[in-house]
Amino acid sequence: MLHVVNVISAFTKCYSANHQQYCFYTDGSELSWDDAREFCGSLNSTLPIITDEDIDNVFQRFISDSSNANNYVWLDAHAQHVSNSAQWHWINGQSSG
Repeated sequence: MLHVVNVISAFTKCYSANHQQYCFYTDGSELSWDDAREFCGSLNSTLPIITDEDIDNVFQRFISDSSNANNYVWLDAHAQHVSNSAQWHWINGQSSG
């Protein structure tokens, strides 16, 4: 009898930007946005918030570096509906651009 096992590959990597270290993690889980935020909170962390081009660049590098892992990522943003259109904002209140 053949048993097929799904292997979830965790991937973590840290990058320097703006004189700080930014670490990203993905493990292949398909969580809802709420569940992903709760998981990050349990690790005393947050979903990524892209506040400038340097952080965007390191996040894009993480996506590229983890592409072989076939993983999913969430960002910590939400849509605010204003005048029949949605404007995206980071959960900390900053505009997404």
